[in-house]
Parts: sequence; C-alpha cells; structure tokens
Amino acid sequence: MRTKEFFSRLGVLIPLALWSVFMFMMLLGITSNALGVFSGFYCDVYCKLGVSLFTIIILFIVYCQWKSCWK
Repeated sequence: MRTKEFFSRLGVLIPLALWSVFMFMMLLGITSNALGVFSGFYCDVYCKLGVSLFTIIILFIVYCQWKSCWK
C-alpha cells in the first residue's frame, strides 16, 4: 500500500488530463463554431460529450493508479 505515491501521482495526472480535455473541447468548440453548427449542438452534444469525457478520464486515471500502487 503506497498511499503517498498514489495521491502524489493523482495530484499531477488529474490536472494534466483535465487541462488536455479542456484544450480538446475548446478546439472542438472553435472548430464547430467556424463550421457554422446550430446552437442546439452546444446544448445537446457538446455539453454531454464534455461531462462524459471528463468523468471517463478521471475514473480511468484513478483506476490505473490504484492498480499500479496496490499490487
């Protein structure tokens, strides 16, 4: 059980992953706006995609670090 290593890794990887997802979502929004998508896209697809992507990334990082630190 390496709790200190687990939390220190999470403290680095989660903000890095969230920043990466944020940049991806920003580029997707800019590109979508430039291509002239309708306003319903942002309420229906874009928001749900962002929330689900953030959730999946956080759960994946926590699972991988938990598996790595508690061998």
